[in-house]
Parts: sequence; C-alpha cells; structure tokens
Amino acid sequence: MDFLCKHIVERKREGLYRYKKTAIIMSWVIIPIVLIIVCFGLASINLYFEFLRASIIVIPSLTAAMAKMFGPITAAYGSEAYEYSVAAGEMSFARIFGDRFRREWFKIAFDKVEKCAPLGGLNDPETDGGKYDVVYKAISSVNAPYIYYIIFRDGQDRRCLAYFEPVKKSLRMIKTYYPATVMTNLPD
Repeated sequence: MDFLCKHIVERKREGLYRYKKTAIIMSWVIIPIVLIIVCFGLASINLYFEFLRASIIVIPSLTAAMAKMFGPITAAYGSEAYEYSVAAGEMSFARIFGDRFRREWFKIAFDKVEKCAPLGGLNDPETDGGKYDVVYKAISSVNAPYIYYIIFRDGQDRRCLAYFEPVKKSLRMIKTYYPATVMTNLPD
C-alpha cells in the first residue's frame, strides 16, 4: 500500500475569479495613470508642487522597470490551484499560484476529525452543528461533481470545515486513518 497520495485541483475560471488575472495586469497600467493625474492636479494647485509635472516621465519609466521585474510574479497570483496530500495520519493542503509559487495553507490531523463525507444528499455540513470558526474551500468549482467535506479541530482548537475533491486513492487513505469516512464511487 502506498503511504503518500497527492492530488492537485485547478480552480475553474468562473464568476468574478475569471477577471482576477486581467485585473492584476490592468492595475499595472491604471495605477500609474492615476498617479500621473494626481501629480498634475497637485502641481496645478500650488507653485511649490511644480516639480510633480516631471511625473509624466518618471512614473512610466519606473513602472516599466518594476513591471519587467515584478509583472510575471503578480500575474501568477491570478491563477490558483489547490494541492492536498495524505500521509502519516495527516492531510495537508497547499495553494499553488500560477504554477510558480506553493504556499502551505492548513493541515488536518485525522485524530481531530469529527466527520468526513460527500457533500449533498443526507450529508450536509450545516446539519452537523453548523457553526464553524474557519471554512476552507479547496475545490475547482461549486458545481464540481465529487465534493467532500471534512469537519475537524485545528491546532488552535477552532472548529473548521474544509471542502475538497478527492480521488479514489486518497479517499481510501483517508478511510484508513479515519474509518468513519463515508465512501462513494469516485473516478480514478
């Protein structure tokens, strides 16, 4: 039996999220234009601010230099994926931005799990107490076909709810560590 299972779920571009990357890129154009307008407005108010008229030259050149260095980094935050791994009695989640940056998000110790079941039908996290301090959504879409939820206590003893999309192998491993897991037929 394998003792490690990793799975990555790419977030689908729907709702306002589909405009996130475009908004990040457009901010590299809109913010410098607004700064130039503000500088010209201040320069026209008082003679002491006359030097701000040079912003028409300084701001675009600084923006171009900064966009060359930081543009690809900031644009990467417009694309998001979720990775989860099951190993050694623990399930860890990470966020991946633009296939470049991986950030640890949260971990679940299976000895602190209250319930793990598929979403829908008789299984509804709102009927299992319904009050959660933190809610994590590591799913591609709210309309994804196989969404599971897990209720657990984190290291700070907060009651948490996490939504995720398992594969068959990871669900079997979760069942190994937390036998009360509700199983369904999943694709491989």
